[in-house]
Amino acid sequence: MLSSRREEVRGMRLRSNKSGFTLIELVLVISIIALLIMAVGLTSGIRENAKVHSASESVKSLRTAAESYIAGGSMTYTGITVAGLQTSGYLPAAFSATGSNPWGGNYAIAPNTDANKVDISLTGVSVAAAARLSALFANSAAATGYASDTWTITF
Repeated sequence: MLSSRREEVRGMRLRSNKSGFTLIELVLVISIIALLIMAVGLTSGIRENAKVHSASESVKSLRTAAESYIAGGSMTYTGITVAGLQTSGYLPAAFSATGSNPWGGNYAIAPNTDANKVDISLTGVSVAAAARLSALFANSAAATGYASDTWTITF
C-alpha cells in the first residue's frame, strides 16, 4: 500500500513537470499585445492631428502676411509670393515654403483669378487631412479645394 502511494506521488510529480502555458498566462500575453497594438494606432492618430494643426497655423500665418501685404499699400494680390512676403517683412525669413509643410510638401501663395483674393496651397496632403483642413476653415475661407495631393484655400 505504501509503495503504491509512492508511485502515485511520483506520477503526480512527473505530470507537474510538463512544460506549457496555462490559460491565464496566454490570456495575459494576448491582452498585453492587444493593448500595444491599440497604443500604436492611437499614436498615429495623434500624429495626424498634430500635422493638421501645424498646417492650419501656417495657413493662418500666410493669410495674415497676405492681409498685411494689402494693408501695406498694395491694391490687389497680384505679384504676391512667399519670397516677396519675406522680403517685405510680413513673413519671418526662416519661413520655408519648400518641403516644409507637415507632409513634406510645399507651401505656395498666389493671387486668385479674382485679384482681390489670394490662394494658399499645400502639396503632399492626404485626402483625409484635406477634408479636415477644409472643415477647420469652413467659416473663414471663400473656398477650398483638393486635387492631385494639393489642397488649396482661397481667402
